[in-house]
Amino acid sequence: MIKRPKYAILADKLIKNILETQQPTNTRFFTEKELAHKYSVSRSTVRAALSELEDLKLIAKAKNIGYYVTYEPVQYDYAHFYSFSKLDMPAEQAPTTEILLFTQTIPNYYVAQMLHLAQDEPVYRVERLRLLGHQPVLFEKTFLPAERFPALKRNELVKNSLYDLLATKYQLKIKDGAEEFFASLINEREADLLDLRVGSPCLKIQRLAYDIFERPFEFTITTAPSRYFAYKVPLTKDV
Repeated sequence: MIKRPKYAILADKLIKNILETQQPTNTRFFTEKELAHKYSVSRSTVRAALSELEDLKLIAKAKNIGYYVTYEPVQYDYAHFYSFSKLDMPAEQAPTTEILLFTQTIPNYYVAQMLHLAQDEPVYRVERLRLLGHQPVLFEKTFLPAERFPALKRNELVKNSLYDLLATKYQLKIKDGAEEFFASLINEREADLLDLRVGSPCLKIQRLAYDIFERPFEFTITTAPSRYFAYKVPLTKDV
């Protein structure tokens, strides 16, 4: 039987404490002194255990503040379409959306290419801040061809999920889509919206969705801070 070091045993206890009690993100975690006293171990053992938790992104350390909880499992199955507003979360973390911008505009060249539009064809530009409880966790910029969805209203998006609205009002039938992920850093505006520091790591996700006639109808760019975001991709072995 392999004997586990003290710091690993302590790390397990601390991990279970965070996961089982579901401590809210950004709440204060124990100090090294408190943990050493509580578990009757040395400060060096505590530091090694806390390092394990930092590697797992369960906690982080801030200067003059100490350790705080960073764990918040927001996971999506990106092999399927999902609706943020329909996430199954505890009542205190109920998903909500703030619409920051809703306007018709002329797309830039890249967006026009993605949606198979001429550059002078207007699009709806919708910017949404996604929150769990009162904590902002995602920032999305969505572009929709205006000609395909005439008379789309801002208040309709407040009351309905985008896909439900397009399906019921415009009889849209979704076929599939594709998403591309790449690492990036939080810019100044995103930092202000997501309550993070400029330069914090994040993932950028570009989603292009198609209807049953293979026509692109939605292009969305999502900023997903690494603090809140995780995703799983199934891997299969070629036979």
